[in-house]
Amino acid sequence: MRQTAETQGASGAGSAALTRQAVVFLPAALPRDGRFAFWDPEGEAAGPDELVVVRRHGTAARRSTVPAVLLPLTEALPLLVAARHSPVAHPAARCWSAAAG
Repeated sequence: MRQTAETQGASGAGSAALTRQAVVFLPAALPRDGRFAFWDPEGEAAGPDELVVVRRHGTAARRSTVPAVLLPLTEALPLLVAARHSPVAHPAARCWSAAAG
């Protein structure tokens, strides 16, 4: 079963923890079916899902699989809008907040 913001307690402290992470949009055939993936670039936060990211490795790039939390638009948008004015939000979360708000 995929965890959602509700099952993780994403209100309050849980939402603050998610907005401290990097955020990417995962498109789908129908835009409303897309999801936001929250992941920790430092690798310290765990999530029930996985995401393949590409990162710089010296002068090259490498793919790696990282733990992530995937949320549908309806659950991610309130978190992202709230991240706009948070001083601890990840820059990617603040960027998506500006787009969402």
